[in-house]
Amino acid sequence: MNRRMFGMLAISVAALLSSVSALAHHGRALIYDANKETTLKGTVTEFVWSNPHVQIGIEAADAKGTRRQWLLETSSTPIMATKGWSRKSLKSGDIVTVTFHPGMKGAPTGDLIKLVFADGRELK
Repeated sequence: MNRRMFGMLAISVAALLSSVSALAHHGRALIYDANKETTLKGTVTEFVWSNPHVQIGIEAADAKGTRRQWLLETSSTPIMATKGWSRKSLKSGDIVTVTFHPGMKGAPTGDLIKLVFADGRELK
């Protein structure tokens, strides 16, 4: 009985630790402020179509008018593909308006909510 209880305890601890690790990786609430939204118009500087998260570099002015390089994150490539995105969705030089949850500590980062092209096309 003691071996069995020890085995069950070991499995429980392993499951708990793995869930904490997953939360640390996927816990966007720790990185981005989901209670705030920021919208900026800017120029795409890079588009990285890779896992675990697609990334978009944007040069845009912040609220004070200072030009900054922003790094926005989305979901994984399979999830983005189901939303209509592809590796050809964006290219450097595209003018876009982005809405995102900003980084918690004021860094020029964000969790993308939607992206609108100059012609009105929208990707979420």
